[in-house]
Amino acid sequence: MAVNMLSRVADGIYWLNRYMERTDGMLLTLNTLFIMSFDQETNDYQGYKPLLEYYTDLSPEEINEVQYNTSFVLKYIICDTKNINSVKNLITKARENARGSQDKITKELWEHINSMYHFINAPELPVRLETAEAIGILSKLNKDFLLYNGIVHVTMPRGLSWCFSSIGKNLERCLQTITFTQAYYKPINYNLEGDENLMYWRKLLLSLSGYELYMKSYSNIPHNRKVVQQVIFNKEFAHSVIYTLELIETNLNCLFKDNHLSEARTMRNHFGRLKSAIEFTDYHNLTNEQLEHILEDTKTQLYKFSADFSKLFFSYT
Repeated sequence: MAVNMLSRVADGIYWLNRYMERTDGMLLTLNTLFIMSFDQETNDYQGYKPLLEYYTDLSPEEINEVQYNTSFVLKYIICDTKNINSVKNLITKARENARGSQDKITKELWEHINSMYHFINAPELPVRLETAEAIGILSKLNKDFLLYNGIVHVTMPRGLSWCFSSIGKNLERCLQTITFTQAYYKPINYNLEGDENLMYWRKLLLSLSGYELYMKSYSNIPHNRKVVQQVIFNKEFAHSVIYTLELIETNLNCLFKDNHLSEARTMRNHFGRLKSAIEFTDYHNLTNEQLEHILEDTKTQLYKFSADFSKLFFSYT
């Protein structure tokens, strides 16, 4: 289905960037919650719960037991092989996909992924995470992902490989944004007229790299509605739902440029309707019920799109 590219290679590039984007988002969230756990003045009733609910398969009871246990969370998220979404497991899977796609990625990209792989697999890392070195390790990992994204952007050619990698990356990012937005609106019953202060929203905004932009956007809209405006509808915010959907659509159109099969047309139409539902929503008059529905419905449709996309391009059955 992927013109001039083996489906196996296209699959590898797509999942390489999904795994790396998932790891990047997870580390950014972990770093935010870790640093803010030292702030005794913050009324923290969730701890690491949003992180553990999305990125692990721990039961609700297990999460309640460890949601404030920084030492456990650091090791479980970063290097525990029993956690399928640990940084160690995800980078290992990303490296496997990169190895199978080496003729379609650049030498600089492969070398950087390999370097990250060896760092995360260092046998002394779990012990170092129990010391004061933990914050430095988190900082290095976050900088490594900034560098990864820069290498991808600067060195990768804008052909089919770029389209598959961009779709994988932005699909993963969009799902992360929706899930973490739900994690902070669900406890307040999606109340857009509530009076939660900036400290309540700070963790969400920092986890999505959006705090600085939020503080620079002068508006008299209350925080509960203004946060929605940024994380879902702001076309200038790189982690917003609408921004990531637009990038997915652009690259999807590139893949379908010369494809006239009915499956391709159907997928493009379905995705167009998904994006339009967000694009033409009036967030100024959005109700609490509409917010809850639009987040859950968009997430459900994105998972279906992911399955259909993989089946169409990668011959999944």
